[in-house]
Amino acid sequence: MIAENAGKAIEQAVCYELQNIVKVHGPSYHSWHEGYAILKEEAEEACEDVMSLKNHLELDLWNDIRHNKSSHDICQELHTIKEFALALAEEAVQCAAVCEKFIGGLKDDASAEA
Repeated sequence: MIAENAGKAIEQAVCYELQNIVKVHGPSYHSWHEGYAILKEEAEEACEDVMSLKNHLELDLWNDIRHNKSSHDICQELHTIKEFALALAEEAVQCAAVCEKFIGGLKDDASAEA
């Protein structure tokens, strides 16, 4: 479980990203299909970062440790894994922001139908 303050910081990052998305692309998607496609793309990018992180963890880092590589080599691999973890966090924030925009657009759509 993540620390409460860190969770709040992530929620704030989602708000900032949503503001940026709305500023650049407008407050709603043109269709359900567009919203879905954008969310799917962001989720796929997150999956790619997960796979890269997993590969570096299970293959490269483990090989370095198993073969008694230098602490410098191991730390270098840990830095690489950290970068993939940060990229994953950024993609997760984008996914959450896209969901918020999608939900906001749906609310607007629902009120127009009423």
